[in-house]
Amino acid sequence: MDSMEMNHSLPFDADPIQPAAAAATGRRPDSPQFTDDPMLDRLYGVTLALITELAVTRTRLDTVEKLLARRELVAGEEIEGFTPDDSEAAARSRLQAEYLDRVLRSLD
Repeated sequence: MDSMEMNHSLPFDADPIQPAAAAATGRRPDSPQFTDDPMLDRLYGVTLALITELAVTRTRLDTVEKLLARRELVAGEEIEGFTPDDSEAAARSRLQAEYLDRVLRSLD
């Protein structure tokens, strides 16, 4: 590996989905503090929550797309061109609201 390259792979036994789901419940503890500025600490909390949510989502999405491709059930073009119906759109809106609640809870 080039000295400038970083290895971003997870240890073989790491499961980011399980810990992230468990960590996403309840109110954030008042600690740890990263700085002397409480608002900056809240911003860091939001940033870390977003990083965690995105990492888990990307892992799960990659898994689903690979399984679909292996079984030749859905082509990539179908995924890109998908438009949800009304009930699916409503469910997505609910999931987005729940997501925002999790990510922004450190600002409470």
